Amino acid sequence: MKMVGRIFLLFLSVYVTVAIAGKAPPPTFTEKGKALVEKLCEKSEDKAFCVASLTSRPEAATATAPKLGVIALSIASSNASDTSFYIKAKLKQKNLEPALEDTLDDCSKNYLDAVAQLDDSLAALMQNSFIDVDIWLNTAISDGEACENALDDRAGNDVELARRNSNLLKLCKDALLINTILTP
Repeated sequence: MKMVGRIFLLFLSVYVTVAIAGKAPPPTFTEKGKALVEKLCEKSEDKAFCVASLTSRPEAATATAPKLGVIALSIASSNASDTSFYIKAKLKQKNLEPALEDTLDDCSKNYLDAVAQLDDSLAALMQNSFIDVDIWLNTAISDGEACENALDDRAGNDVELARRNSNLLKLCKDALLINTILTP
């Protein structure tokens, strides 16, 4: 099932890439800092979360749109790394319920992938390779969704991991939104 999902994601990424290629030039923004953050977060699924996360970094106060893209990816990458460490710590606990251990194992693998993909996204953004950023971010989102499915489908659920995973998905989607805006 995982392979089918990845193949679907690959085809979706190709479709998005073709759609992006025909877009008009990205908008130019005169705003900076919080005013720009608010404008970029307008279409977010959770505008308040988007604004709060992006403005949590001091450099966002004077950031331009490209810099906010870097900030968004950096925050998502930090979140994924922290969550990966959280999962590893939970797995070291003795006497875990088997269902929870299975869920944590699945999520651990997904988060290792997501961390790598977010790091690749950041490297691609630094090279203005917006299409690659889109592909890597969609793949990281797919990994977060796979963890979410494991949390939802099994008896072994971890409330803190579910919260962290929900935040990762929001952060990745917000970074994807900003990347889409920046894509020429």
